[in-house]
Amino acid sequence: MIRVVHLSVVHKPDDPRIHERECRTLAEAGYAVLYLAPGAERGRDEHGVLLAPLPERGRSTRFLDSIEIAHSLRALRPHVLHVHDPELLTLFPAVKAFIPRLVYDMHEYVPEAVAGKHYIPEKARPFASQATATAQKGLAALGSGVVVVTDEQLDALGSTPKLRLVLPNYPRFERFDGAEPLPDLAADPRLKLAYVGSLSRGRGCALMLDVMEQLAADEAVLYLGGTFASPDMEDETRSRLAAGLDDRVKLLGRVPPAELPRYLAAADVVWIPAVPTVQYKYPTIPTKLLEGMAMGLAALVTNLPRRGELVRLEECGLAVEPGVDGHLRGLRRLLANRETLPQMGVRGRRAVQRRFCWEVVAGDLVDFYGSLCAGLT
Repeated sequence: MIRVVHLSVVHKPDDPRIHERECRTLAEAGYAVLYLAPGAERGRDEHGVLLAPLPERGRSTRFLDSIEIAHSLRALRPHVLHVHDPELLTLFPAVKAFIPRLVYDMHEYVPEAVAGKHYIPEKARPFASQATATAQKGLAALGSGVVVVTDEQLDALGSTPKLRLVLPNYPRFERFDGAEPLPDLAADPRLKLAYVGSLSRGRGCALMLDVMEQLAADEAVLYLGGTFASPDMEDETRSRLAAGLDDRVKLLGRVPPAELPRYLAAADVVWIPAVPTVQYKYPTIPTKLLEGMAMGLAALVTNLPRRGELVRLEECGLAVEPGVDGHLRGLRRLLANRETLPQMGVRGRRAVQRRFCWEVVAGDLVDFYGSLCAGLT
């Protein structure tokens, strides 16, 4: 049996793309799969995926993991190492001699994401972004294959490795089938908006608060789930809620993936208000949008590449101009036409089931691994 290690020092043990989609699919296809991540509980899940913990470190000390990880990998001797963080590319030169196949899974537009990191001094961000781009391209070329979310991400890589797979971040549709809404949330008579994800300025956290301030308290309620990307954003949000927004904005904290369907089932609209930063102006369909659609919610999104086209084509919500005014006008339209929301939700759910779910693309990952592992057995 071919042994596969999926590795992350950034993502959670229950990360849906890594654990619930990729690892599970490979385990069900007959691979022996181990997922190493900080905070994982050692054991085997119901789908046959093994989990084991890594040390939980802060951003500034993650580099200390590399030596320990390399020693662990030498002991494990997997046939395939599949890494999910750009910083783990630095392992490739050290492990290439004893691991036959190396895969880099590029979850986002990495240099562009670095250019927007709040913890990097603003003047240093362009240099950090360029250095990241150069390192990523050079180290990824040492691998046997790459996996990306969109075709456009391949532009950041060179001509090698030649084996590559575009694997969109589509949710597993079955997770959202028959979910029972949380009764306390569902009982609110107001228009119920849901956002679950990283709470950052770039993803529209402050924008949503600005919009909610301009609505009457009896018009709408926002269920705001996720963890804050920076202390400043958390301080601002809690301060604004304490100043009077807490009657229409409810902080949920981190919502575990297993519980997400019940939170979404209690809402009417999934809200994806990303602003057109360097990172988010690139084409992508956010997983959080598709999860809301899979649950039958109408969608309110910023009119950015790919997400705007999807919502318009499927007639499952509104794609509005970036900024507070665009989203405020969109919300007022939804409030004025609440009777149309269920049908928007039906159309969105049908689109995910037919075209934008994991079940549609899972076979591509299995085929990729078939090519990757040719000659190993």
